[in-house]
Amino acid sequence: MKKIRKHKHPPNWARLILIALVSGVFCGSLLIAIWQFQSDEEIMFNSEMTIKNPARNNSIKVVSPKINEQIKSPVQISGQAAIFEAQFNARIKDNSGLILAEAQLRTEEGQMMSPFSARIKYKKPSRREGTIEIFDISAKDGSEIHKISIPVIFQD
Repeated sequence: MKKIRKHKHPPNWARLILIALVSGVFCGSLLIAIWQFQSDEEIMFNSEMTIKNPARNNSIKVVSPKINEQIKSPVQISGQAAIFEAQFNARIKDNSGLILAEAQLRTEEGQMMSPFSARIKYKKPSRREGTIEIFDISAKDGSEIHKISIPVIFQD
């Protein structure tokens, strides 16, 4: 008959619990890192989408008209902007480069995103396609900054 031997050292429960905790923390950290990586990818993807969408930049977001929307005079231009001194410009031109209208737009607040809306009447276009440009003028050198170009189709 074989004698059943008992372990000289009984299992150390504190050591087993510590190993389980360390393993759990490691796995949790790994899951958080994977989740953060996915979040970073989403931010990069959304940034690329923003860059590809000409109706939006960091200072101006145009809600109406939409890209390639058919428009008639007067056209309703609306959106949000965070522009210094709350004043910026709109220009409507056809694809030949003929300027059909220019207007100044305003928001209620300057440095914070704030809504804007304006109805702009324009001259008869010489082409079917055109562009609405929304931009600010640089106080530094007079150049057009934060410019958005929205392609449109004229119905008149």
